[in-house]
Amino acid sequence: MIDAKNLMCVAALGLAAIALMGQRSGPRVVEAERFVLRDAAGRTRAELRVDGEQSVVLRFKDTDGMPRLTVGTENSAALIVLNERGGKLRAGLVSLPHGAPGLTLYDKGGKPRAELSLDRDGAARLTLNDRNGLSTWKTTGR
Repeated sequence: MIDAKNLMCVAALGLAAIALMGQRSGPRVVEAERFVLRDAAGRTRAELRVDGEQSVVLRFKDTDGMPRLTVGTENSAALIVLNERGGKLRAGLVSLPHGAPGLTLYDKGGKPRAELSLDRDGAARLTLNDRNGLSTWKTTGR
């Protein structure tokens, strides 16, 4: 038979165990220069990495390993890049270090066909390009 002293010890240990289970440790931190997310077949589907001193990139890839969506910073500019199947560049959105945003749309050959941006003073600029990527029309910027 359990005496009162042993019962008190068991109760105290039980309360201590419950208290310890309820405690949360501090925030967990995982540090690395590169993280890779793989699918069930082992293919790289996303990666987050530091690229040199001035660049951080999060890139999502399709099942063929080609980039489809890239979000990142490069040389103090923020950017979003959209690629079609096969990795061909289709659109890019950028915010330059001085704050001027720009949007560029690319044709199936990867040539820039339309560019919309704001300059440092906030004036809008629109440029349309031909199949060779050469300017065919642009705003005067006034």
